[in-house]
Amino acid sequence: MTTSKATDPLGLSMEESIPLLTILTIIGVTSIATNLLIVGIICKNSQRRKNYDIFILHSSFVELVTAVVVLPFWILSAVHGQVDFAGNIYCQISATVSLIDLVAPAIFLSLVAACRHCAIVDRKAFPRIFSEGRSRLIVTLVWFLVLLISIPPYFSWQISTEVLCLPDLMSNSWYTTTVLAFCLILPLSAGFYSHIDIFLLQPRRMRRNDTVKRCCARVPLRGTELSEQKTLFGILIIHTFCWLPYIVVAMAQTFNGGKVLYTGKLPVHFISLVVGLTGIALKAIVLCFEVPHLKKLIRKQFGCIGREENPSQDV
Repeated sequence: MTTSKATDPLGLSMEESIPLLTILTIIGVTSIATNLLIVGIICKNSQRRKNYDIFILHSSFVELVTAVVVLPFWILSAVHGQVDFAGNIYCQISATVSLIDLVAPAIFLSLVAACRHCAIVDRKAFPRIFSEGRSRLIVTLVWFLVLLISIPPYFSWQISTEVLCLPDLMSNSWYTTTVLAFCLILPLSAGFYSHIDIFLLQPRRMRRNDTVKRCCARVPLRGTELSEQKTLFGILIIHTFCWLPYIVVAMAQTFNGGKVLYTGKLPVHFISLVVGLTGIALKAIVLCFEVPHLKKLIRKQFGCIGREENPSQDV
């Protein structure tokens, strides 16, 4: 079995790959359509976007690139089993983009949470911390960090042929620990803390003339702010739990001496990768249909703004 996988990441017949092709196609079409819509809407309404939309924009852009590059690669590898994918530059690009999609959205979604937390908890410091210029600088630094940790694995050490086309969290235990600790667990923990702090403590928006007593008061979020907070928290949860199986499998294989685990003819790490890629479509769908201000902009773009209810009409 291991020799047949030297030229093909999957090594499946056409009949065996049909369910996989169906799933990947659905994920790909949905992801491209929804993420392209999000990127286009935010760019078109740049003057009306919220402060944290720049982080949502770059997170959706990462998801869009992943859907365009990674999903077609696995569809082609399932259809053309005789093509020598192992060692192919497309294989390495696909693996690198997959690793970027694992790390970058986690950081950007955590920045969204931090931005909202700062705006609600300390309104006076918010314009200074998340100004337009500093937000762009933060985005640039995130991209530099993500590219710095995503490119070296395919040029610095030998990677097993069976995991060559996958995001590498298996070949180097020190690298894996560093990436997971500082580029995934730390940002996600900060993002979860920011959201939970807003829900539990329910901080009041501060004003310049607030007294100490009023600054310490807590009032719950209401209306669209509450809906937006719940939705963004849900998106962070989706990203975490969609990629969690791949991280667990990668860690298990790392501690197992790099031995690849299989379920039938499919490697377990590939199945967990498909689960991770499913999050691309789920996050974009939630962004389009559940985030109030994005949903409003999308409906307005397509002329779907409904008539406001008559307040005098009894239900």
